[in-house]
Amino acid sequence: MAKFLKLKTKASAAIAEGNTYEALQIFRTVRNRCKDAAHAAECLNMLHDGAVLFGKNKEETTVLDIAEVYAETLNAFNVEPSELIYNQIKELFSLLPSNVSQSNTESSDLRLNFVNTIFKWSKAVSTRSFRKLRGDPRLHRDFADVYVEQGNNSTAKLHFLLANDPDALSKFLIAYDLAQDGRDDHVSLADSDLHGAQTALQLLTYKKLRVAQAFLVKYTVDHPKIKSSFPYGGRPLLNFVFLLFTVLSEKSSFSLKFAHFGYLVEKYSPVITAECEYKGLVDKVGQIYFNLPARESGGSFGLLSGLLKGLMPQNAGASATEAYSADEAMDPAPTKRALTVWPVNIRSGDFAAQNAAADKVTAPGLLKEPQQEERAALTEEDDFHDAREEVPQTVEMDLD
Repeated sequence: MAKFLKLKTKASAAIAEGNTYEALQIFRTVRNRCKDAAHAAECLNMLHDGAVLFGKNKEETTVLDIAEVYAETLNAFNVEPSELIYNQIKELFSLLPSNVSQSNTESSDLRLNFVNTIFKWSKAVSTRSFRKLRGDPRLHRDFADVYVEQGNNSTAKLHFLLANDPDALSKFLIAYDLAQDGRDDHVSLADSDLHGAQTALQLLTYKKLRVAQAFLVKYTVDHPKIKSSFPYGGRPLLNFVFLLFTVLSEKSSFSLKFAHFGYLVEKYSPVITAECEYKGLVDKVGQIYFNLPARESGGSFGLLSGLLKGLMPQNAGASATEAYSADEAMDPAPTKRALTVWPVNIRSGDFAAQNAAADKVTAPGLLKEPQQEERAALTEEDDFHDAREEVPQTVEMDLD
């Protein structure tokens, strides 16, 4: 449009003359001239191009100002997402400074306002429930890539967890493990075990079962310190997570699935309780998938004994209150990989066989096998329940 072209010419001239203040005011004027979505498209292109020009001149604070105007424009006009918009957002974010002085710390990251505004826009324009809650996975992936390039691995992982790209998450985590102290042999068996299990459980707390399954398979096969499929010898946490996936995928009654969950947590409690974070993650899984109440701080799991005493959770089998959607899917390859290991028709017998296989590669005395009478009660549960008696009400997953 002619008026935007005229403003762009004036802004370019101001930048060429080194008049940063005048150029910035022109870009703010551009935003005020926007009246509708058609204007917004021209405005966004001009703001993006201006920020790139300032970035080349190392005008970091000005780049930040223009990027925030860009994000505000997306929100103001509910601009529809597109490949162009995604690419512009990623490029803008890569240009932004985390701080503008040596005294600033990572905790005062100047990009947070831009990031928050971008995700506010993403949630507002989405028609899918998970994206309305967490933002577009594509944005999380792009932001994760930038954080990795800038060496901010902790924040990168937070975005990878929401990017619904199990292959990229696995590649990132393996690279992070192997980069510790700059040598491949630094990562111990325990470290790679802990990192993989922790990440898989974190994905479960976001109700990303299929993503978590695909991640675990990729991670354990590709990690040079593991290079194994189930059962994982000497890696009880990974075996626990694998068996947990089997339980959550079972086509059985809710009572039987809960019995298996309780048995599994009770048996693996020595390795779960070794790390406080794992206790919290398993507790959260119980709340999400089995509607268990939050466990009191410092309390033991006691799930199996509680189950056998008839202490079923309230609203057993009901889905969680948060609105998640299963109407989105991952890329076909990771989805197929997960379904190959955990097909849609898993039965209780599969859990029993896998549990026995894990026992064979676990050091004697490491785990806490439930008491004989409790195991007998579980066997009776297996014999008594049929999947057709009770249709389990499953938690809606986000499979995007």
